[in-house]
Amino acid sequence: MKSDNANPMITQSVTRALAILSCFSDEQPELRVIDFSKKLSLTQSNVSRLLATMVSLGYVEKDEFSGFYRLGHQIITLGGIALNNSEIRKLALPELFDLERRLGLGANVAVLKSKHMFYLAHVDSHRSPRMYTLLGRSNPLYNTGIGKVLLAHLDRSEAETLLDQIELTAYTDRTITDRSALLLELERVRTHGYAMELEELALGRACMAAPLRGRSGKVVAGISLSGPLSEIRLPERERELAGILIEVADRISVKMGYVTAARI
Repeated sequence: MKSDNANPMITQSVTRALAILSCFSDEQPELRVIDFSKKLSLTQSNVSRLLATMVSLGYVEKDEFSGFYRLGHQIITLGGIALNNSEIRKLALPELFDLERRLGLGANVAVLKSKHMFYLAHVDSHRSPRMYTLLGRSNPLYNTGIGKVLLAHLDRSEAETLLDQIELTAYTDRTITDRSALLLELERVRTHGYAMELEELALGRACMAAPLRGRSGKVVAGISLSGPLSEIRLPERERELAGILIEVADRISVKMGYVTAARI
């Protein structure tokens, strides 16, 4: 764990408590005191004191039988508050439910966070529901439909700077790992007004995404349709799904204050 003394405005105990919360992940949803101690380079006595305080406030729960700690109910409460006050999510969610009802495909909204796309809203297809939520999760920008949309609508210099920080790792044999090829793909996204992703993130799955614009016209998020290849059937249904998705994206953008150009 980095030193907490560099910035006099930073409180050490708060920094350490937040570092403890950041230790939890999908791969490690439950941890022991010794696990936190090793991850954060803190003594077990320091970790135990911090955990005792966090348990008392509901941010962490302890299994008294196993000694493992997990995230507490207060985290869910705060997450709900954040989601319920996301303007993009509130405006987009009814449209996502309608897309799923009409097409039987998953529908998603995500924004740019650091070097990833971050899910704000997700409606599963009733045909293939997941046993987990995508909310709050992140995915790469370069091999996802929404990620490509978000990258494509950054200023060229912003996109180049961001790509300098991203390693184009192959998730499948269809992932674009060449920067020049990716830039050409982003140009295609800008030209067509939507992005497609076919088995670039996971085999057997595909998605199509379109931009959501705010009042100023700047792209603030992306919306996508996703599902198994057998259901989404890209590129066979490309024209049909693109028309539907762009229409919905325009409608959400208008709700956010964007005035679209008149269509002739």
